[in-house]
Amino acid sequence: MDFKNLPHFRPAEIKTYRSDTYDRISPSATKFDAKGKTLLITAGATGIGYSICESFAKAGIARIIILQRRESVLAAAKEALGKAYPTTLVETYAASQSDFPRVTEIIQSVGEIDVLIPCATSAADLEGMKPTRDNKTEQIADIYMVNVVGLFHIVREFLALPSTASGGPKSVIHVSSNASQMYFPGGSGYCSSKAAANQMITHFGFDEPKGNVKFYSFHPGAIWTPLAQKNVPKDMVVWEDVKLPGDFAVWLASPEADFLNGRFV
Repeated sequence: MDFKNLPHFRPAEIKTYRSDTYDRISPSATKFDAKGKTLLITAGATGIGYSICESFAKAGIARIIILQRRESVLAAAKEALGKAYPTTLVETYAASQSDFPRVTEIIQSVGEIDVLIPCATSAADLEGMKPTRDNKTEQIADIYMVNVVGLFHIVREFLALPSTASGGPKSVIHVSSNASQMYFPGGSGYCSSKAAANQMITHFGFDEPKGNVKFYSFHPGAIWTPLAQKNVPKDMVVWEDVKLPGDFAVWLASPEADFLNGRFV
């Protein structure tokens, strides 16, 4: 199937569609005050997550905490970020977003977090692109455990932390997907769980007292990530610059994005 021709892949109502990063959201131009602040991100060692780490490091953030399952990619990301951005402290933890006790332990040990970015995702049902009825119940449950329940848990634990010394509102920036608003073969678990995750973030945003924490979900674009490489032929999609979601995440953490609180962008 040609993903470029799927309905709503590029919504008609969007007049300017960006495929590359641009000056307005550049980390050097952002109004996000990164001094003394801490970012915790899941799946931040590869792909979109790593680009987000780079953008926050460019903005001058003091500390980046990365949670990801594989020790090897964590070690590589820590080394690369440390060399490129020596003034940013990078810490890594091997953990799955669905390992609730481990996530709680890590967040409590980290202590102060200003920006939480849940980027981890499960798209196990995309492999083979089977009809919905051919998926196993356990497989769909596992996808929801990462994409929805795991998201809920990490946000809940983040909100239980005390206020940070840096002051100002905190941010939760959920890396979602355009799949949350579309259909494609084999994506019943992934697409529907991403839609549910967006709703979860919206409810957090409306329930939390205004001014304490800002909540966003955003579609990062069509990025040639390792996950995409496993499931989509490269010539099916016009791929976009991975720096775009990285820089946009920093902009979302700035005061300029306050009007989008609770929304899917």
